[in-house]
Amino acid sequence: MVSRLVHESALRTQARSARRNLLFILAWSVVLSLTALSACSKSECLRSDCQTSIASDGAGSAGRTSTAPASSTACSANAQCDENTGEFCVQGTCRLSCQTHFDCQGFGECEPNTDADGGNGHYCDLSHPQRPGQFYTRCPNGDSDCDAANGFLCIGAGSGDLEAYCTVACTTDATCADGYACTPLVRSPCTDECGVTGVPKDRQCVTSDQIGDGKPYQCGSRGPTRNVCRPRKFCNTCSTDADCFGTANQVCAADASGAKICTQLCDTAHPSCPWGNAAECAVTDQALNVATCSHRFGSCTGTGKSCEPCLKDADCGSNGACTASEFTGEHWCVNFADTCSCGKDADSSGTCTGHGCPKTPKGLLEMSCVDNSTSGSKGVCVGANTATGLGASSQTGCWPAK
Repeated sequence: MVSRLVHESALRTQARSARRNLLFILAWSVVLSLTALSACSKSECLRSDCQTSIASDGAGSAGRTSTAPASSTACSANAQCDENTGEFCVQGTCRLSCQTHFDCQGFGECEPNTDADGGNGHYCDLSHPQRPGQFYTRCPNGDSDCDAANGFLCIGAGSGDLEAYCTVACTTDATCADGYACTPLVRSPCTDECGVTGVPKDRQCVTSDQIGDGKPYQCGSRGPTRNVCRPRKFCNTCSTDADCFGTANQVCAADASGAKICTQLCDTAHPSCPWGNAAECAVTDQALNVATCSHRFGSCTGTGKSCEPCLKDADCGSNGACTASEFTGEHWCVNFADTCSCGKDADSSGTCTGHGCPKTPKGLLEMSCVDNSTSGSKGVCVGANTATGLGASSQTGCWPAK
């Protein structure tokens, strides 16, 4: 019994040490990627005609949006609505066209429908208005733009971020509005907490009095964590397109496993999908019968093994964490049970290839070992260098370019 307890204590100590090193690992990944991405285009055009959503069959919305309030006037034809502000006649009422629920803030949600002239598109349905400062509200000025009295806070990159949005803490997806999922939010602590070094210069760092039982943030494998409603993105589960309209240009489609996920249309001749090399473009939803992006693993989550896909820490088991590329968005598991040691083969950053690490899924790549510890614990298998071309700058992930 004593021997087993000592062994378990050693494992816990090793896991804590590995978790403390994870922020270093992520920073290392970012540095290796900077050169490779400096010349990349930020275009999200996924089809040859530069349409990223299913095209309308007639004079529907097709990307025409407006933030002006819908007139809600009765109509029988599109000509009776103000088309200059993106209005169309839908089910006898003038409604705004939209791409996301954010386009409809204050007067409904974005839903697929058909206008009076037979055009298929997405329009604000007027039946589920959200109050200002709550869901679908942008908050470039921070928390002051949100309805704090009802528990809403601002999620974004800081003051001036035009994509920042108001949201609320949650326990399940049912707590959230359409287009959102209950997702972990990880922030840096202001002082050393949760086995993570404090970052006091981070304007969004979490103070110690906000961390602990009964408080907003709990200690997670990567630092202070809380569950909040966040727009569903690639690989989040869904039932209908409306579940994915928290983010522009998304549809709900079945992947190779048959699970329905939020994804994007793509062109098999010129594939461009989220998550970089980890995604592929193919027809996996036979009912939709158009090419969409899905994960090369065959599903968006695995069993928790190193480099298998994930969406949250829980997908990686009790001895792992779900990490992501800062640039491609690819998510994968770091399994702390897979340890390694570079020894004399470590480069200047304490990194080597293999040395105890397993190979990535399907045995395509050797994983990288980050062995910068001075405490005697083993190194951590963090992913692989996916830039396999001659002279290419390093890029951390789990899948090589095809």
